Formats: sequence, structure tokens, C-alpha cells
Amino acid sequence: MVFLQRTLGIIFLWLGVGLMTAAGAQNCAWVKGVYVAESPLPLLVPAASAQSVAQAKARECRGVAVPAKGNSMLPLYQHGVIMIVAPADYDELKRGQTVVYENSYGRTVAHILVAKTRQGWRVTGLNNRTHDGEGVNARNLRGIVVDAIQPMDGVSVALR
Repeated sequence: MVFLQRTLGIIFLWLGVGLMTAAGAQNCAWVKGVYVAESPLPLLVPAASAQSVAQAKARECRGVAVPAKGNSMLPLYQHGVIMIVAPADYDELKRGQTVVYENSYGRTVAHILVAKTRQGWRVTGLNNRTHDGEGVNARNLRGIVVDAIQPMDGVSVALR
């Protein structure tokens, strides 16, 4: 009986999360006044499977799986989400995408494209008060986030 209750609880949790994610996707064009509709919502995956799912998705797009650090992209991406970063053509970037670039200090940053300027793209972290001090250009662009995997602790459900 306990097994059945636990299994049903997990199923309802997954259904609830799926419905919230689907509903949120329709209403998630703007976060904190920033257009984010071109950035993927995180896929919730059991923690035990998250790394292998992320690596498989990275292979599919010839990209890399990179764990996020920090809180500048909250609430869209939290610390520990695994971002799938694919190569991108600078001329095909779109407002609202999450890009990965290397700043002038040599740090790798994942932020949202806000507006295109003559010097490049203006970017910001959703949880930051101001835009980044430097922009994204063809030289410092490392790729775009095409998928995101959010590990979930305490759930052990087999993925198909």
C-alpha cells in the first residue's frame, strides 16, 4: 500500500510539474521585464539521470553540457541547472535567447540577449539590476543555450 501511495504521489508530482511547466511556457515570454521567449525552460529530470540526459542532448546538437553557477539567471535558471550550449552563428542570434559568451575578464557568462546595437548585443542576467557592462559580439560568443536540465533530488523515476 505504501509503495502504491508513493508511486501515485510521484505520478501526480510529475503531472503537476508538467502542467505547471506547460502553462508557464505560454506565459513566460517576459521575466522581470526581460523578453525570454527564445530561451528554453528547464526540463525537470531525476538527479540520478540528469547528467546522462544532458550529455545525450549535448551530443545531439554537437554542443556541451555546462552546469550553471550563480543566481544571475533566476528565476529561469537556478544554480546547478545543466545548460546545453550549442554552437551558434552570430548573425542568426535573436532577442530573448540565452547566450554564452566570454567577458573581458575571461569569465564565461550565460545571459539573455536584450537588444542589438552597433557594437554587438546588449545582455543581462534576469536577476541583475543593470545590463552587463560589455556586450556579445562575434568574437566572444561561445554558443546559445538550446536546452536546460534541472536535476530534481529525491525522485527516482526511470526515464524512457
